[in-house]
Amino acid sequence: MIEIGSSPYASAGAFYGEMPDLIAALGRPEFSRRLFQVARKFTDCHSVTSFAFSAANAPRLIFAENVGDVPVSRQIADRYIADYWRFDPANRVVPDAAPGASCRTMVIGAEEIPHARYREHCYAAIKLINRLTIMRRAGDSVIRLNLYRGRGNRTFDRGMEAIAGAGDTLVALIARHDAWAAKADGGEDFEYLERLRYLCPSMPRRQLEVCALIVRGFFSEAIALKLGISLNTVLTFRRRAYARLRISSQNELMRLVLS
Repeated sequence: MIEIGSSPYASAGAFYGEMPDLIAALGRPEFSRRLFQVARKFTDCHSVTSFAFSAANAPRLIFAENVGDVPVSRQIADRYIADYWRFDPANRVVPDAAPGASCRTMVIGAEEIPHARYREHCYAAIKLINRLTIMRRAGDSVIRLNLYRGRGNRTFDRGMEAIAGAGDTLVALIARHDAWAAKADGGEDFEYLERLRYLCPSMPRRQLEVCALIVRGFFSEAIALKLGISLNTVLTFRRRAYARLRISSQNELMRLVLS
């Protein structure tokens, strides 16, 4: 793992020219895709992910984008959250908690990951060789942005300087987007979503939404229709959310959220 440091790069100016479009997309579904397109323009990266880390809990995925139509990056991010995040070398780096502290930026090679299955499933299986990670504190969480380099990419090293130089601004935009998107998507459920997120910062977005709708009195069938997912998926999300909250019934959920 090579830590790059927090000083802005001279080449960051080129990246700042892309900021107006990113700012215009804040809180909207196209933000993550737009950020990925900009990152591709500079680094030709294979994929990007962003996570929110809080205390010792599993991280929460903010977004995942990759080349092609198959959401490979999201599938791997889900696997990372479920099985591998504890083995991430980036965990050894703790961003400064002081107000206004700069981001930490590092390059992590796949060969530096000692956990064989993590290395295989999240890197070797899709021919990734390393990643650029930018992290910074945002409120109670640490936001991480990861850009992944595919085999044969000769653009990455040069382009990542522009990305790293704009790291503080990028992480601030991601944190703002995350907050605005939650409020926009949540509507009437926003207050419940925020309470649930406080109770369990690592809970994935869909599980938060299912729980918020349960608190509002929606039956499972109605939740499936509202979220556009199957009934079985709703039941799976509910079971996993209850396990995270260490409860076993709707009444317990209501007491937990409304108390």
